[in-house]
Amino acid sequence: MLNFKETIVYNVRDLSIHISHYIKNNDEEKVGENVFATHGSERISRLQGMTAGFLYTHQDGQVIQKDLEKAMSISKSTASGLVHRMVKNGLIYTTPSPDDARVKCLNLTTYAKNAMEAINAQAENTEEVLKQGISPEDLATFFKVIDQIRKNTK
Repeated sequence: MLNFKETIVYNVRDLSIHISHYIKNNDEEKVGENVFATHGSERISRLQGMTAGFLYTHQDGQVIQKDLEKAMSISKSTASGLVHRMVKNGLIYTTPSPDDARVKCLNLTTYAKNAMEAINAQAENTEEVLKQGISPEDLATFFKVIDQIRKNTK
């Protein structure tokens, strides 16, 4: 019988929970709990936050829904609903593509850009904390192993 504490699934989930708790308990104190509240009522989902981060790091170029689908490994219907919710929440707006008017470019609102600046600074701090005591070689091995697990599950 498997010792569940020695399985990849258990350890990845456990690590994810630990990191989530760390972020919740530390980032909100430093950045502010409502940094990404939607119109002052509810927080955005993790997927919306990740999408905002993707758009923030690609704001110099043109990003369309298909780019989100590929980058975030989500279906067309998930991406469509995500874009709709983010527009509704005031995080993004769409503009026609200069190449094809049927295609919509995704753009962060000023509100989302300002929030992303604060979140990005805290994300960099969190990464530094997570990497403490880990050599560059061990970190490279960690990412190599994660990549192999990802390939094994495709």
